[in-house]
Parts: sequence; C-alpha cells; structure tokens
Amino acid sequence: MSSASRSEARDQFDRLVDFLQRIEDIDTSELGIDLLLARLDESSDEEYDYNFERISLDQEIPEELEELLRDKVENKQSALENDSIRFSEYSLENRDRDQTFVQYESSENIPQFDNFERLLEGQRFSHTTYTEPPKPEFQAIRLRDEDNDEMAIAFLHYSRRQIMGRTSWARMKVGSEKHRKVDESLISIPDRVDAIYYDELMYIFNQSKFEKVFDYLAEYERCADEVIDAIDETDIPFHDFEMFKNAVYGNNRVLRLMYKVHERGTYEELDSDDATYIRDNFDTDVKFEENDDGEMAIKMDDKRDVWAVLRFFNDDHLDSPLTDEQYISLSKQDAG
Repeated sequence: MSSASRSEARDQFDRLVDFLQRIEDIDTSELGIDLLLARLDESSDEEYDYNFERISLDQEIPEELEELLRDKVENKQSALENDSIRFSEYSLENRDRDQTFVQYESSENIPQFDNFERLLEGQRFSHTTYTEPPKPEFQAIRLRDEDNDEMAIAFLHYSRRQIMGRTSWARMKVGSEKHRKVDESLISIPDRVDAIYYDELMYIFNQSKFEKVFDYLAEYERCADEVIDAIDETDIPFHDFEMFKNAVYGNNRVLRLMYKVHERGTYEELDSDDATYIRDNFDTDVKFEENDDGEMAIKMDDKRDVWAVLRFFNDDHLDSPLTDEQYISLSKQDAG
C-alpha cells in the first residue's frame, strides 16, 4: 500500500483496534510480547543501521504493555469518532498547526524504514538491559497473534530520564507508609505511544518524537544538500554563500523548512531575472547589494536572514490576479 487513501487508512486503523481487542483474550505468555531496544550498530558502515535486542520481563509486564497500546489506540479512535482530533496523511506542515492529529504514512515513504525490516519478521532477539552501552535510540513494543499472522509494533522515543537513579546518591521506592531504599536502577516506560505500525501503515500520534525515532533529520539534511547544490549552480549570486550554508545546517527548524523547499521544487527554476522581479515588485525582506563584480547579490547580515532567503527560493512571493497587489504567502495551498 504505497499511497493509501484517507478512507482506506481510516478503515485500517479500525482494524488495528479490532486486532488489539481480539488478542486481549489470548494468553500473552504464548504470544511472547516483546519490549525491544534499538541501538546503533557501531560496526556497520551504514549511518543508520540498528541492532535490536529484547528486554527480559517479569510475567505481569507484557500484559501491561499490551494494555498500554490498546488504551492509547482506543482513545485515539474515540477522539476521531467524536471529531475532537483530525485524521490526516502525514505532513511536515502539521507540526506547525494548532490542531491535534492522528497521521498516517505508508512505511515505503518513511526514511530508514528498511533498517526496521527485522522487526516485521517475528524473529526473537538476544537479551539486553537499558543500562548497557551504547545508549538506546528508541524502544518498540511488538505484539503478535497466536499464529504470527498479524502484528502491531508501537514505537516510543527513548529518553535517559527513563533510567531513574543513574547519578543519584540514594534511590528509594515509594511505599504506602514509608519509602524503601532500592539498590538497583529503576526503569520507567512512558505512558504514551509515539507511533504504531500495522499492515504497512504507520499511525503517528506524536509527530516530533516519531521523526526522531525514524531519523527524519538525516532526510532533512539529504534534501538540504540537494537544494544547496542546486542554488549554488544558479546565476543568483550571494555575498557570502558559506554563511547561508552554515545557517541552514546549524538550525533544525531551518532544515525542516529546507525539506519543504525541496518538496516544492521551485528553487530549481529560479534565476537572476526572478530575483530582479522580486526586488522591483515586492517589499521583501531579502536583501540585495551590489558585489565586487557589479552584480546585485543576496546579502545576509547574519544567520537570522536565512528565513527571508528561503522564502524567496520557496516561491513565497505571489501576485494577486484580482488586485494586481503582491503578497508574501507563508502557508500556500495549491489551487489547481
């Protein structure tokens, strides 16, 4: 399912709920519910190649992990049915909207997803602990039916704060009447699910943490490389192109905007005539000053000017066919 429609993805989300409810009546000890940690494979030549290992759990914990997934997914289903949240195809722009979403995305479109294929094969992994080096990158809860025909995998971004007492002088367990000293490290599992995979679709509950788990920053950087190379080859000069590049790679918010610029693709068509038109017709924040060659070149006083420059290359300057007025539009929607 490379590009599921909204209705198809919504129906499949309901089937995910049905699956989680159906396995509630199955003995979880037979299923072997897995709590898995992913660590970067430091011996691999690939930048994002993971080792997956399993946390050994006491008997009651797998059932609670299953309940965690079921509750979070059912709560989202209820909110969707009540129209208190929106159901939407995954989009970078949703980060900046004042709304709550359940988003969906085909696994084929997720960067680095090939590195997660082993999770889908149902294989067992060797044991590990949270405190073993190197630090985990993320954690996954994997649920299967008794025939291993259906599977759901929840992804949770990892934080060091889950390991309580790493630097504490004394650790205590809270009791009903008194606190009791504990010598071992205490591990907490977050009361949330950031994303959940089911039948080739990923359902995203927390966009920011989902993007961290699946290394979207690496994808942003790859897209930024392509945009910067293309801009460098245009006939639009810069006073200090290195400042522009440093401003892009030094700020994750700018990298996310570069991803939007890359997806729109307008930067590939812009030339010096377009720059002249913008200068002459818009009250733009992009600064142009004559360089040593007598050309009008883009001038950045400091890295903060990168936003104005990217608005130019993202075609955010628009003409109104009704009033002949010119505008800067930061949230365009295609009208065609």
